Amino acid sequence: MDSLERENKEFFDRFAAYYDRSALKKWLISLQKKSLWEINFGKNSRILEVGCGTGDLLLFLSEQKKSFKLYGVDISGEMLKIARRRLLNTRVRLKLEPAERIRFRKGYFDYVLSIDAFHHYYNYESVMKNFCRVLRKNGRLVVIDVDFGFILNKIFHAIEPGNNKMFNAGEFRRLFEQYNLKGIKQKRIGLFSLLTTGEKN
Repeated sequence: MDSLERENKEFFDRFAAYYDRSALKKWLISLQKKSLWEINFGKNSRILEVGCGTGDLLLFLSEQKKSFKLYGVDISGEMLKIARRRLLNTRVRLKLEPAERIRFRKGYFDYVLSIDAFHHYYNYESVMKNFCRVLRKNGRLVVIDVDFGFILNKIFHAIEPGNNKMFNAGEFRRLFEQYNLKGIKQKRIGLFSLLTTGEKN
């Protein structure tokens, strides 16, 4: 296990007991709901959330359309314990896996979502290859991550446990282009979050 992967797992396992009562949680729920207005999900979409935490977004999606086929993965077993309780009466499927080693078959998903988790991934080449592999042709990758601006990004990177890299808009665009994603769109979600989406060729 990579040292940053271990640091993230240990941090989020510890944080899980407090996460649902934190101010961060309230901000993330607001961010997640705002982000959904930007995505035109098809009726029977198969959707994977990578870094699903305690399952709030997956629960919200399950309540919006019963026809969605929903999956979530997370690096933290403690976060997933809470998510499994929260999603007990749904058909959402959860797995304990890091983003770098998600194990679904090629072309399985219509959408891959990563909400406020991207800066924690430790190997972006593996992550992007995996995301593109599990997306079907014309499937859409949706990444929302914090972007406070150059100076504050440097500070946040230094103080947050397990923070690997803070991407700005230009860096996200170049990363999406590097993996041949088309129709790239970007939009600010609130003051400090950036939405980047692109379709698999």
